[in-house]
Amino acid sequence: MQEVAGATYRLGRKRHNFYVVVDRGAATVVDAGGSAELSILERALERLSMTLEHVEAILITHSHTDHVGFAGAAERRGVSVKAHEDEAELLRDRSKASQIGMGDVPLWNPKVWLFLTEMIRAGAHKGYPVQNVETVGDGEPLDLPGRPRIVACPGHTVGHAAYVFEDRGVLFSGDALVTTGLIGGGAGPQLLRPVFHHDPDLARESLNRFASLGTTLLLPGHGDPWRGPIADAVSLAAR
Repeated sequence: MQEVAGATYRLGRKRHNFYVVVDRGAATVVDAGGSAELSILERALERLSMTLEHVEAILITHSHTDHVGFAGAAERRGVSVKAHEDEAELLRDRSKASQIGMGDVPLWNPKVWLFLTEMIRAGAHKGYPVQNVETVGDGEPLDLPGRPRIVACPGHTVGHAAYVFEDRGVLFSGDALVTTGLIGGGAGPQLLRPVFHHDPDLARESLNRFASLGTTLLLPGHGDPWRGPIADAVSLAAR
């Protein structure tokens, strides 16, 4: 567990992240890692003198298995799960969710195997449904710890969304804007390679949704935190 800002914590593994935001004795979780990672969240909460009962919601950025992982298990234990209205059905019916296949990535690249190995250990190869997803719309402020607001940014998936915590100056960007290329491309703000996107052109266009935000800390689904005006991160990624 890494505290990346005041009462804001990064969890997960080397190549993928999920997050906990704490506010006045309650928590909002952003994304749900792989299916084997609920214990990581529970251990982190224990260190914060909290339990799952203190989690008011898990906010899902998109329906890929390395972001939805333990959401269904947490839901069965009473945790609310929320997602953008255009993505929610893909969480309920995992057969409809697009995933990256083995034939879609360059298997000759050693970085691919490092990434795939980590994903398997996290349980990201197993997709479990979230039966009762609560839908939220673009721009909607949520009455949750940290006061997040949803920012629709489709392209990586059909209903991908980011979450901005304006009082903290933080943007949780999911896979719409990352800081590592996963299978190459170096570090720093960037788009994932086109093979990872449902609609690469739309994913690039959606970066414009971020440029006007006043955030100064980017927390992506993959890669390290990036500090600075979000407009600068968008400029770097759009090159």
